[in-house]
Amino acid sequence: MELTNEKVDIVIIGGGCVGSGIALDATLRGYNVILLEKNDFASGASSKSSKLVHGGIRYLEKAIKQRDKAQYNLVKEAIKERSIFLKNASNITKKLKINIPIYSYLNLIYTYLGLLIYKLMAKNRSFGKNSFVNKVVSILFSPNIKQENLKGFLSFYDGTFLDSRMIISLLQTAVLNGAVVKNYCEVNEFLYDENGKISGLKYFDKIQNKKYEINSKVVVNASGANVDNLRLKDDESINEILALSSGIHIVVSKEFLSSNEGILLPKTSDGRIIFILPYMNYCLIGTSDNKTIYEENPKVQEQEIEYLLKEVNNYFEKHLTKEDILSSWSGIRPLVKSDKSSTEQMVREHIILKSKNDLISIAGGKWTTYRKMAEDLVDFLIKNRFLEKQKKCETKKHKLFGNDADIKDFEKLMNFFPISNKTKNSLKTIYGNSCTKILNLANETDNFELINPNLPYLKAEIEYCIKEEFVEKPIDFLARRVGLCFLDKKLALSCVDVVCEEMGKILFWDEKRVKKEKFECKEYINNYF
Repeated sequence: MELTNEKVDIVIIGGGCVGSGIALDATLRGYNVILLEKNDFASGASSKSSKLVHGGIRYLEKAIKQRDKAQYNLVKEAIKERSIFLKNASNITKKLKINIPIYSYLNLIYTYLGLLIYKLMAKNRSFGKNSFVNKVVSILFSPNIKQENLKGFLSFYDGTFLDSRMIISLLQTAVLNGAVVKNYCEVNEFLYDENGKISGLKYFDKIQNKKYEINSKVVVNASGANVDNLRLKDDESINEILALSSGIHIVVSKEFLSSNEGILLPKTSDGRIIFILPYMNYCLIGTSDNKTIYEENPKVQEQEIEYLLKEVNNYFEKHLTKEDILSSWSGIRPLVKSDKSSTEQMVREHIILKSKNDLISIAGGKWTTYRKMAEDLVDFLIKNRFLEKQKKCETKKHKLFGNDADIKDFEKLMNFFPISNKTKNSLKTIYGNSCTKILNLANETDNFELINPNLPYLKAEIEYCIKEEFVEKPIDFLARRVGLCFLDKKLALSCVDVVCEEMGKILFWDEKRVKKEKFECKEYINNYF
C-alpha cells in the first residue's frame, strides 16, 4: 500500500459529467483536487445521452398539466444553463432545429402554445424563432415522413453536443488549472479518523496494478448510478435514493433523416417522447425509459430495440429494421426517487446528501445542468465548513479546453497540411481548436496516415489522445475519444487491430499484451454496442 504525501482538499469519486464538473469548479476556486474513475472517463451514462443540451420541453408540458412548480423551475434552470453550456464549449456544441410533425390542428394549437411558453421562458437566451411550415414544405425536408393527415412541421431550437468529448474538455481544463485526474482507479474502502468521520480512501490503480491511500478534507461521491453502492459501503443503514432507469439509443444511416434538423415524435403508445437527431453524419434515435437495476456495463435489450423501431415506424413510410442498425447502446440514468409511478415521470432535479460519517454524495440532474450541480456541490462544502471559502465560482464564463479560441481562425492553417476535407471536418468536430496539436504532431513525424482508408481519423490522433486525453486502452480511443463505436460497430471492429498495434508501439507493449488488448477491445465492442 502506498500513501500519498500530501493531504488534498477534495477527492472526487466518478469521472462522468458531474464529477468532472466538480473537479473544474473546485480547482478554479483554488482547491487541491484529485478525481478518481474506476473505468475510463465518461464510460457510464455520460457518454450515452441523447446528445442534447436542452431546457426540457417534456418537463414543461408536465409542469403545466400537473401544476408542478418543481418541474417548471427545472426547465427554467436548464434553459439558463443551456446558454452557458454553448458559450463555454462553442466548438463542440451547436444550436439544433427540431421539427415536430403535426397531424391535427388542435394539436398544432396545443403544441404551439407550449413552445411559445418555452421560448418566452428563455427570453434573450432563446436559440431561434419557433416556426410552422405546411405539409408541402415539410415533405421536402423529410420525404420519408408519413403524409396521411400531416398538417406540417412545428419547429423550435435546442442545443446538441458531443457528450464524451465534453468530459475530456472539462478534465483537460481542470488539469490545466492544477487538478489530478486518474482513470481506471477503483475505490476499495474509506478511511476514518478517531471520531469516525471520513478522512480519505483507499483505491486500486488497475493500470499500475497498485493500491494507494489518500487523505483528504472531504470525499465527494459523484459516481452516477453507483452512488447508492458507495453510500452503502460507508453506512449499511442508509436508505437508497436512486431509481435507476435504462435508456437506449440506436444509430442508423443519415439517409433516414435526410436533413441536418432533428425530429421529435410527440405521441407514442405509452406517452414517451422519441428524438431522431443528426449526429456525426449519422442518425441517432432514442430513447427508451425503463426501470432497471445497477449494472456496470448494461446491455441493450431486444424488447427496447423493438419498442423504438415500432414507435419510429409509425411515423415513417420506409420502415427501419434491425438490419439497419449500425450501433446501439444502453446507459443507466441515476434519477432521484420520488412518489411518481414510473422513471419517465420523475423530475430530474439533483440532491446533495451528507452521511453521518461525512461522505458527501450528489445524485440526479442531467447533462445540461452539470455545471450548476457542480457549483451547488462546492457551495455546499463551503457552507458546511468542509472547506474554507476562497474564490467565487468561475465556471459561468470559463471557456473549456479546445473551445477557448474560434475554430475559424485555424481553418486556413489546416489547408497547409496534406489531409482531406473529411479529415479536416472530423478534427474540428472532435477536438475543436486543439486539432492543430494533432496536425503538428503528424507533421513532426511526417505521418498523415489514416487508421482506416474509409474513415477520417489520423494515426497521429492515437498518440495525441494517449499524451493529452488520458487514453489507457484501445476502447478508450475508439469509443470515447473519436466516438466510432457509438456510430458504426462493424467499422469500429475493423480498426481494433491497427489501434492496438499503434498503442503498442507508443506504450512499449510486448506481443502478448497487444494480443490481449485486441481480444478485450473486440469483446467489449461486440458485447456493448
